[in-house]
Amino acid sequence: MQAATTVTVQTRVPAKLHQEIEQLVNIGWYNDTNEVLLEALRRFLSTHRADVMERHLREDIQWGLYGSE
Repeated sequence: MQAATTVTVQTRVPAKLHQEIEQLVNIGWYNDTNEVLLEALRRFLSTHRADVMERHLREDIQWGLYGSE
């Protein structure tokens, strides 16, 4: 079995949001900040994947019908 490849992503978040993340870690719901952010990203992508795909398909169709102008 091949090990999962990971990359480091650096971002800035509002202080209030960071405090809320830290609270989740401090009360034991998550092991660390990375775990919170990974869960949030997974949930976001799983709930928005269809919307994103549809938007890209519509853009491709528009481009195919009318070009880039």
